[in-house]
Amino acid sequence: MTVRIGITCNRVGYENRLSLAYVRAVAAAGAAPLLLPVCRQKGLYRQMLKAVDALLLSGGGDLDAYHFGEEAAPTQGVVQPDRDSMELALVRAALQSKMPLLGICRGAQVLAVAAGGSLYQDLTGRAKVQHQQQAPRNYPIHSVSVSRASLLYRITGARSFRVNSFHHQAIRMPGDGMIVSAVAADGVIEAVELPGPGFALGVQWHPEWLAQDCRHAAAIFAAFSQAAECYRRRKRR
Repeated sequence: MTVRIGITCNRVGYENRLSLAYVRAVAAAGAAPLLLPVCRQKGLYRQMLKAVDALLLSGGGDLDAYHFGEEAAPTQGVVQPDRDSMELALVRAALQSKMPLLGICRGAQVLAVAAGGSLYQDLTGRAKVQHQQQAPRNYPIHSVSVSRASLLYRITGARSFRVNSFHHQAIRMPGDGMIVSAVAADGVIEAVELPGPGFALGVQWHPEWLAQDCRHAAAIFAAFSQAAECYRRRKRR
């Protein structure tokens, strides 16, 4: 049976939307993508997780500063309270059950905040490299340096590679027990993870747009799919 990876959606008005790039990247890694719509019914959250073997937190808008103990800055963009609440609850439940987790862009920030971390609400005046590129989405715009003592390094086998970038917020402090596994040249955190035998990784870039042409991006989805398979086998015991 093919492993099922749940992917959180973005709410736009009365619609739930998700870029096809996520679906294609997950499917190319041999897994079945299952879309998880934003909803208010908290009783459904655990049912959602029971239906999947791994959780992928997709990108999107800003996470409300309330969730990491700050007042919203004037630069805070549009927030989605229902999505914030749902994703934070899903992450905490997934961490408790040791379910594989992959956070992308906003998803990496949600992962960090769910574990007790905090964010920079805006990188304006702080960033020294371009974090909101105007180039095509599948074009890598800046490099990241990867810690050798990290899951990300074990997955990619590289100490440095180039990534795309579409964010004005960033992780300030990783969550409890988290390590920083990659940084940009200006010191902005580009990846975090929870060390140990499981798979809990957040990347600030968008590997789903790079997976077709970049081996480092494809390797992330392949490793995530493999972790989901291991988790599925454990569930069946």
